[in-house]
Amino acid sequence: MARAIGVVPAAGAGSRLWPFRATKELIQVGYHTVPDGGPGRLVPRTAIDHVLTALRRGGVDDVLVVLSPAKWEVFRYLGTGREVGLNLAYLCQEQPRGMPGAIDLAHPFLADRTVCMGMADTVVAPADCFARLRAFHEDHRADLSLGVFPTDQPHMVAPVVMAPEGGRVRQIVDKPEEPPVANTWGIAVWSASFTELLHDMVATAEPAGDAELLLSDAFSRAMQSGLRVFGLPFDEGSYHDIGTSAGLIRARALLEPRPSAEEDPRSSQSGAADHSAAGHLSALSL
Repeated sequence: MARAIGVVPAAGAGSRLWPFRATKELIQVGYHTVPDGGPGRLVPRTAIDHVLTALRRGGVDDVLVVLSPAKWEVFRYLGTGREVGLNLAYLCQEQPRGMPGAIDLAHPFLADRTVCMGMADTVVAPADCFARLRAFHEDHRADLSLGVFPTDQPHMVAPVVMAPEGGRVRQIVDKPEEPPVANTWGIAVWSASFTELLHDMVATAEPAGDAELLLSDAFSRAMQSGLRVFGLPFDEGSYHDIGTSAGLIRARALLEPRPSAEEDPRSSQSGAADHSAAGHLSALSL
């Protein structure tokens, strides 16, 4: 299997969570256990920890994280990557040019390596999704392979229409009013052919006011250009976009265990709060 490198774009402004102004990539989403000489103890996991852990489990050792000048808290948190078992390096996107522009900053460092790309504000399962997608990519001799996850909100993401046999991608639609399928791409693996296509697309893009380039557009251009684009459905998997309040609440409800009444020192006072929280979850259709 070709040596891989990870790319994690994390330069977005987080406008969908406005007026929340803290770095969304460092929002707590779940816990993990760290050794302490005994059975271990639970410590919080941040949103970006999830994608980095998935990349490491997929056999990726080196990861480029793309930040904006306002996101240096992420650098301070992650450092060299030793705590997550990775070699991390950082790139700075000074001007917002969308996700394609952020990823293309890594172009000088990608050479002929297989790229594994995941987003810092999404949490996906299964845990071995990158390992399985890398193997699928190699087996299909693909130029671009997409990990496709079920979702009940396809109108908010980017559904992928695939051929019934073989997984060849036929169409990718960004935030459609009438989604053709109830899924979305969530991770991607690609070869040098797509790296170069993306680089050319970013280099020749015409300024369009406030509109940013979309990675889904680059995927569509890859198909139009004759590249081999495949999708691997993770029908048993899950996809959570924590860049929205509803997605964040849903992910935390699933990944963060709630203490029992005996464990929660606020239990005698928490009844009204629990009813309020339950009502809020219901209102968000979670």
